Amino acid sequence: MSFYETLYIVDPNLENKTLEKTIGEIGKELEKTKAKIINHRIWGKKKLAYPIDRQKYGSFIIMQFEGGDREKMIEYETWMRLNNSVLRHMTVLLDDKPEVYSEEKELKKADQKSSDSKNNSSAENPEDSPEAYPNKNIKEEVD
Repeated sequence: MSFYETLYIVDPNLENKTLEKTIGEIGKELEKTKAKIINHRIWGKKKLAYPIDRQKYGSFIIMQFEGGDREKMIEYETWMRLNNSVLRHMTVLLDDKPEVYSEEKELKKADQKSSDSKNNSSAENPEDSPEAYPNKNIKEEVD
């Protein structure tokens, strides 16, 4: 079975209810292709590399799914292109099955990273580390 990932950008000015409605519509349209959605979540609002439809920002949404009927996937791609809420979209083939996203796992990882960084920063001064000045030894040799 093939696994895919679609990243799409919607208008950042949409209210939460309208954004949820748009996400639901896109999910329903994908289900018409007999695809099974694994993850469908909002990444957040980010600045675009260049303006699209006079928008400097966009709400990024990622959707991972198990492949469906190829003929209907072409219709889905056309529907995405014609959808006025979607500024841009891109679908790619994944090598492996994606893990099911869980906010609890992400919160635990973030807490663990913050506690690790606190422990490391108190243990040594970052200016004393060789990574802070990678060319320090070269400079001393030249002088």
